[in-house]
Amino acid sequence: MSANEPWAIVRLGLSPPRETRERWAHDAALFAELGALLAAAPHVGGVEHATDTPERPELRLYSTPEHVDEIVASARAWASQLGLDVVVTGEVRTDDDWHDTWKQFYAPIVVGDGALLLRPSWIPRRPDDPKREVVLDPGRAFGTGLHETTRLCLDRLCVLAARGFVAQHVLDLGCGSGILALCAARLFPSARVVALDDDPEATATTTENAELNGLADRLAIVTGDLATLPATPTFDLVLANIRAETLVPLAAGLGTRTTAGGHVVLSGVLVEERDDVEQAYVATGFACDVPPRTMGIWCAIDLWRSS
Repeated sequence: MSANEPWAIVRLGLSPPRETRERWAHDAALFAELGALLAAAPHVGGVEHATDTPERPELRLYSTPEHVDEIVASARAWASQLGLDVVVTGEVRTDDDWHDTWKQFYAPIVVGDGALLLRPSWIPRRPDDPKREVVLDPGRAFGTGLHETTRLCLDRLCVLAARGFVAQHVLDLGCGSGILALCAARLFPSARVVALDDDPEATATTTENAELNGLADRLAIVTGDLATLPATPTFDLVLANIRAETLVPLAAGLGTRTTAGGHVVLSGVLVEERDDVEQAYVATGFACDVPPRTMGIWCAIDLWRSS
């Protein structure tokens, strides 16, 4: 998109509660989590958490004009689920280049105690950066490494690699921008990785990022669902950073696609949803590998295929 071409901004304002200061602090924390959720939403190019006026914090979401209504509806739905009273407005503008506006919210991230660098393509390497890196442009799809659910998956990937686990066949289910698939390919150099998503914009972005990183020959990028994949090979590492309502029905299907002793990392799960998700997978032959890990309101469930 060139300068002065139309772009869009969606603003969310948090209405101060009438109750106690403790309630306000609680709602303000949830409002920050709402920003993280919306950063992961389709067609959101960037999210700014503005606190110029602390008593009325504001989220600013950057996108393109054709997706304003969709983002407004998604913002209202998530706010309602979190019990937040917010005012949501959308606006189309032409006054400057939106790319320059949203890019400022992305920065290099080092994960796994220095194991791997995640870097936007427009930011150069620094002298002390890790040798292994994934260069990632968010594009139109989820996956910048900023969201807690993504960080939970990346941390587990790095732990498995550091412990000497050798993955040969990896599935990134709901690949978004391809960040988990690409990081798995970097951390497990002998692995073949399948990146699967039912959104063609996600698989197109994953394809672009795989080419950007010179990993296109290591990734099979598929548009579809789990049933789209052939019965073989089965996977010794499955990464699924998607919502609980999708993960639960997939338990049996992932059970047949995971090798005995294989690892499955489930993220995108709210803390209060953990028991339901965990029980669904244990019922299909999985066992918990380590206690669930949490970041904010999110948790990740680490499983291995016991039978």
